[in-house]
Amino acid sequence: MDFFKKNMLKSRWVGCPPLKTGELLRQSTQIKEGLVMGMRLAVLEEQAAAVVAEDRLVSVFLPGAYHLEQDRMPLLKPDEKYDWLFPAQLYFLNMAPAPIEPWHPQEPLLTRDAERGLVQLSLSGEYEVQVENAALFMQSMVLDRDYLDWPALHSYLSYRLNELAISLMTHNRTVIDRLGKIREKMALILKKQMDMELRGYGMTLLNMMIHTLEVHPQMYRLWHGQNDYLAYNLALSRSILD
Repeated sequence: MDFFKKNMLKSRWVGCPPLKTGELLRQSTQIKEGLVMGMRLAVLEEQAAAVVAEDRLVSVFLPGAYHLEQDRMPLLKPDEKYDWLFPAQLYFLNMAPAPIEPWHPQEPLLTRDAERGLVQLSLSGEYEVQVENAALFMQSMVLDRDYLDWPALHSYLSYRLNELAISLMTHNRTVIDRLGKIREKMALILKKQMDMELRGYGMTLLNMMIHTLEVHPQMYRLWHGQNDYLAYNLALSRSILD
């Protein structure tokens, strides 16, 4: 890495070493006042370089070598002009797939069975995502929402998965004997909805899997231990409150 930086500075090249696994983005420390005409920019594979000025995205560079000239800049808006002597920040974005992230809601999901009323379900799984559109991701997630690393982004993704799962289960009439089919159907619907949402933010969902979808053990015992429907629901309500 030191060899990389030393040679880049000597040759007036601006660039970034390979980003670490799980590193979302890194701000360049090679420029202090902003990009200047005549500089050369190197963007490695599985990276994208984004120029930000005054909290707005100015330009995005995909992998390759660039000679910064006013009439050759890949501006986001063709009719927009920018004085590159003004202060600007340069970010290098990781375009490689993020490590697989486990997903397990802290609280069981509540749904309603057509025969027995409220049912409490345990759910867990994993997912994998990748930045697909650097410009859209930088604007919608980094600049607008201030997600600067994967832990913060994973917190958001997990929260959205929880919301979608609860919404799906609320509208499902489920019984114990059909949980296997419900799990497969729910996984497909969750993946489709989450992938659609992420594409709107410049990301794609590579893999999402639900490992478990089962009735909470305490609820399962109550279900099979109660013959009286009213007594079952009263016991169920007490277990939730406890």
